[in-house]
Amino acid sequence: MTDPVDATGGAGARPATPRWLVVVVVSLAAVFIVVLFFVLGRYLPWFDDSGAVVPTSTPTLSTTPTATAESTPTPTTEPVAETGPVAAGVHPWTELRGGECLDPFTSPWDESFTVVDCAAPHAAQLIARVSLNPDPAAAYPGEAAITSQLNLACTAATALDFAAAAAYPDVQWQASYPVSDAQWAAGQRDYSCFISRSSGEPLAGSVQAVAAG
Repeated sequence: MTDPVDATGGAGARPATPRWLVVVVVSLAAVFIVVLFFVLGRYLPWFDDSGAVVPTSTPTLSTTPTATAESTPTPTTEPVAETGPVAAGVHPWTELRGGECLDPFTSPWDESFTVVDCAAPHAAQLIARVSLNPDPAAAYPGEAAITSQLNLACTAATALDFAAAAAYPDVQWQASYPVSDAQWAAGQRDYSCFISRSSGEPLAGSVQAVAAG
């Protein structure tokens, strides 16, 4: 005779889980979730709120001042240095700038010159007027020092058009310059290069070098 089988606790039934074990499992799961969010908060950028800036004070609005008639500076126009030959007519030597065709021509030391159209026959041409030293404090270099450089200066390719000058077999250069310390101190700091013909025959056209550009 066999014993009756218990319907709730028979040999094939799973034993009931103890209540204390359920509490432990739930607690561990809660701790795991808290730890998981902490890790996510540290390593995922969208959980990081360290970039949020909290103003410590109310920002001050800055404005650009509006220009007024009193504060707007008045533009000034600097004088532009005049270049190129002066107009035809009689001019003191101090007014010549370089490039002027001259007729008549007696000497580079003349006090005044008659400027004419270079298309007309003329006795000479001032091809260059160059400052030796514009510094007011500079000492007079001496006549010998000045004359030693005039040959190269007055026949330089930047001053003399060799192709035009080659049309004349007797072309010559002459120059004027400050010859004393007194002239230098008075402000005469330039040398002037003149081209003419030793035969006294006229030039036809300009023999001044054309500046590049």
